[in-house]
Amino acid sequence: MKAVDDYIPVELWREAKSFVQNITDDVEIYKKIRILENFNQNVEADKFVAWWDFKRYLDNQHSLFLIYENIENITLCVGKYDVMNGFYQLQQKMILLYRLLRQNGMINE
Repeated sequence: MKAVDDYIPVELWREAKSFVQNITDDVEIYKKIRILENFNQNVEADKFVAWWDFKRYLDNQHSLFLIYENIENITLCVGKYDVMNGFYQLQQKMILLYRLLRQNGMINE
C-alpha cells in the first residue's frame, strides 16, 4: 500500500524537472555573461547563483516550492527579456530570487 500512497503523476515530475532546468539555464546564462568586462557585478545576484550552483535547495527543499509559488510574479516584475536589457533583467531575476529566499530564512549569510 505504501507504494500507491507515494505515487506522483508523471506530469508533475516533468513540470518539476522543467522548472529546475529553467532556473539552472538562467543561472548558467547569467554566469557566462557575467564574466564579460562590460557587465556590473551584483552581490545579491551572485549569492543566488552560488546558492543554486551548490544545490543549497537540497538543504531546504521547501525553498523550491517557495520559488515555484513566486516565479510568475518575479517574471512579471522583471518583464520580457529584450536584447538591450536582457542581462540586467536576468540579473534582476537573480536578485529577486535571492531576496525572496533571504526574507524567508532560506539563505543564511
